[in-house]
Amino acid sequence: MKHNINSCFVDNVIKKDLFKSSLKKINFIIDQIKKSKEPLLLSFLNQFNNYQKEELNKLGSYYQKNFKDVIILGTGGSSKAGRTFVQIAYRTFGRSPKFPKITFLENIDFQDFNDLFKKINLKKTGIIVISKSGETNETLVQFLIFLSKYNESFQKQKIEKYFTVITKKGSSSLRNLANDFSIGVIDLDNKLSGRFSAFSPIGLLPAAISGLNVQNITKGALSLLNEYLKKQQIIPSEGAALHYAAQNSKINISVLLTYTERLRNFGYWHEQLIAESLGKKNKGFTPVHSMGATDQHSLLQLFLEGPKDKLITFITLKKQKDQIKINNNLISKVKKLSFLKKESLNKLLDFEMEKVCRLLNEYKRPYRTIILNKCAEFEIGYLMMNFMLETIILAYLNNLNPFDQPAIDKGKSIKLK
Repeated sequence: MKHNINSCFVDNVIKKDLFKSSLKKINFIIDQIKKSKEPLLLSFLNQFNNYQKEELNKLGSYYQKNFKDVIILGTGGSSKAGRTFVQIAYRTFGRSPKFPKITFLENIDFQDFNDLFKKINLKKTGIIVISKSGETNETLVQFLIFLSKYNESFQKQKIEKYFTVITKKGSSSLRNLANDFSIGVIDLDNKLSGRFSAFSPIGLLPAAISGLNVQNITKGALSLLNEYLKKQQIIPSEGAALHYAAQNSKINISVLLTYTERLRNFGYWHEQLIAESLGKKNKGFTPVHSMGATDQHSLLQLFLEGPKDKLITFITLKKQKDQIKINNNLISKVKKLSFLKKESLNKLLDFEMEKVCRLLNEYKRPYRTIILNKCAEFEIGYLMMNFMLETIILAYLNNLNPFDQPAIDKGKSIKLK
């Protein structure tokens, strides 16, 4: 993974001196992390050791062999990492017919349920229910709807083979329901924050079912984590210091601009990571996910001539050859596309990104680029860990706890009368 921040200091929009001084502070923060006994931080660092890889792969294989469809019930941190991994497996339109179709059901719109039940065969559909707290209203209602359906169609003692529940240890409404129907439960560390749980069963079970190699995902994440704690890798520190300098330069919007459809759900995962980890005590960034080249036709005008309150992060893939080519005789009919002669389609996507970078430089708008070698298991694990570490370090620079969400917890405590 390559990280280029050279275009972040154009026209002194972001103060370079503050960036450099922040980098020095981060070395001390890394030393404190290695010594820390803070439970929330330790849960994040130790999540790789808190699940049984063989059991996870075995359960993934069970769902692959027994079901045509798998429905995953959950919302927020319980689904966004899984969605990210599954999209990597599906490569936008390329889901393997060997594996079940995975559908994430995050909301409680009655029309979604009506449409879904018309399309699936209950006998060939497995259900995974994810709620870290075990008390998320939407997920509990989703679970009850599916229990009702299966209860009508099958004998109670047979229901358990269709369901798996993932939740924290200890008593909860979700666990109690699972126990009532003898449904298997995967225990989560009580202290593990949902948005940091991608490398727990929350993210890795959907990944395994989709056909991804979950060991390679964790290898990628651990590779960066170990390099970083040994101070052999600086990319997360550069990102954190850059955003810290930006927020002190009146920049409060962080735009993630991804140039591959396979990272669309990664962008949604990143939005939650930034918003819930940093949006505290009147601090933080408003995260915006944008897709290249699509949003060049909708948001680019704002990025170029709107307020100078945005830091843009480009994520793209290393230049690759593809098999999609256009007939040269047809190309010659459109003069401005003559550069595509004997070239692959990726050439145009690369050109579009380079054009935007050139315009951002011209308008003196700060941006950085991250280039991945490819979009596969190791790389996505590495990339997600990079943004987790970047966010954690940025929170510590601001004297914030990156793992809590006091305002959200307050909302969860409100009950209907």
